[in-house]
Amino acid sequence: GTFDMSNEQLEQVEALQAASPMCGRMIRALKGLIKEYEGNKAADTDEYMHSVLQGLEWIFAVYRSTKDIINLSGDVIDQNEVNKSVIRLNEANKADNDTEKAEAFKGILKFVEDFKAEADNIVAAA
Repeated sequence: GTFDMSNEQLEQVEALQAASPMCGRMIRALKGLIKEYEGNKAADTDEYMHSVLQGLEWIFAVYRSTKDIINLSGDVIDQNEVNKSVIRLNEANKADNDTEKAEAFKGILKFVEDFKAEADNIVAAA
């Protein structure tokens, strides 16, 4: 490795390694959801969204437990932007506004893409 890691950091790296394929699946799922909410909505789109949200919960949990190592090289993830997208999604769901759901998911997609890219960099360097 490029730097001596504490046990805690090693555990974070292992968590990121596990998170990466899940992020990959989430990125594909989110892109599909965005398309559906932008006009190709299916009968089960909302149901599908709820299973995607469960996956996102897990990714957010991994992010929270690894954000020290993720943001080592500066603020890779802008937590305020992520929070805004999550709040926007909650509002869109309450209002049942598909256009807003699509926009909110674009912000969340950016977070997952940034998180995966940084996770992969850290795992590669470890």
